This record gives sequence, C-alpha cells and structure tokens, in this order.
Amino acid sequence: MLEGVIGRLSAFSQLSRKDLDTLATHSQLRESRRGAVIVARGERMPGVVALAYGSAKLALRRANGEEKVVRLLGPGEHFGLDAALLDRPCPVQLVALSNSLVATIPPVPLLRMMEHDVGFARCVARELAERMLELLSELEASLQQGGLQRLACYLDSLARPNGQPGPWIARLPVTKTTVAARLGVKKETLSRMLRELAARGLIAVSGPEVAILDRVGLARLVGATS
Repeated sequence: MLEGVIGRLSAFSQLSRKDLDTLATHSQLRESRRGAVIVARGERMPGVVALAYGSAKLALRRANGEEKVVRLLGPGEHFGLDAALLDRPCPVQLVALSNSLVATIPPVPLLRMMEHDVGFARCVARELAERMLELLSELEASLQQGGLQRLACYLDSLARPNGQPGPWIARLPVTKTTVAARLGVKKETLSRMLRELAARGLIAVSGPEVAILDRVGLARLVGATS
C-alpha cells in the first residue's frame, strides 16, 4: 500500500518502481482518529506526511484564540516537504478531520535520492516553487478580495459536473465551521454569505452540497474588485 500512496503524490509520481520500494521500506503507515493531532505545531517534522485516505487541516491560532485554517488536505495530498528537508519544526497544527490513514516519508532517503536523481530533485524543486506561488496568490486574494469573493472562488474550485444536464455541484469536504476558518470568516458570516449568493440566484444550498446555478455570474463576482 505504501508504494501506491507515495506514487500518487505529485512530487513522487515520476519515480521508478525500485525507488518507490526504497522509500516505502523507510516509511510508515498509521491511523489517526478524527480530531487527533497528526503533527503538533513546533514539533520536529518526522518527514513528509501524506494521506492515504481521510482528511486533515493545517491550522494556526490567532491572538484572540480563533482558528485560521491554512490548508485542507485530502487523499493523495501531502504536507511538510519543506520543513522535513530543512529539519525545521512544524509551523502549523496538523489535525485529522476524519478517521485517516497517514503515511510518513522520512527525510534522509529523500535527500539521498535527490543527490543521485536529478529528475527527482527537479520534481521536488517544482513542487516547492508551486506551493510558494499558491501561498502568494492566496495572500494577494486575502488582501484584495472580500469574504464574498473568496467564498465564490472556493465554491468554483470545488464545482464538478453532476453527471447529468443541470448545474454543477460543489460538495463541501468539511464542516461549515472549518470552511469558515479556511476563508478567514466566522461561521455566522459564512452562512450569511451563502444566503446572499443564493439570493442573487448564483447558487442553491442543500446541506453540504451547493448547486452552482450561474457559473458565469460566480466567476464575474470572483473577478470583481473589492
């Protein structure tokens, strides 16, 4: 199973079967129950952490005690490549949002592989560069977009065809409380913004499913200036 989990990660997808077997030999799988801290903030990163199944959040606490969700992780996604390679402490709290199976790939075999495999080293560099650009893009959005725009952008990123003619569906992968923390707003504000988008005829909400009734209008809102 470990070979399959590692091979699905974007930075490791080009590795040979032999190299995947080598990494798997040094890696570990463990279960984390919902609400469990997978890696605590300030704790030494044990390696690259990847989800075989389940979901997790990267979170920070504001000075007033409110939580800011920095990123959400789903199956096939990973975290900690930068901190693990630099032997730095974990900068966030990594918490399981559901019962999850977690793979940990230690840094030593990764560093050895990067020294001898230029192609793999380039994949790692590209992964780190893309993550940095994503963070900068998100920072720009937080400075230039209001909460309603950030919500519209988030829903658009989740939207998928419904498998039949009709509106695309955005399925919230986590609770509305966590979505609110991810967008940097209160839960009550999120509920109000969802009602506003529905009143505009852009969406229809049914529990965790949001039907995108007007994708063009939603995209126009995302592109509007605050």
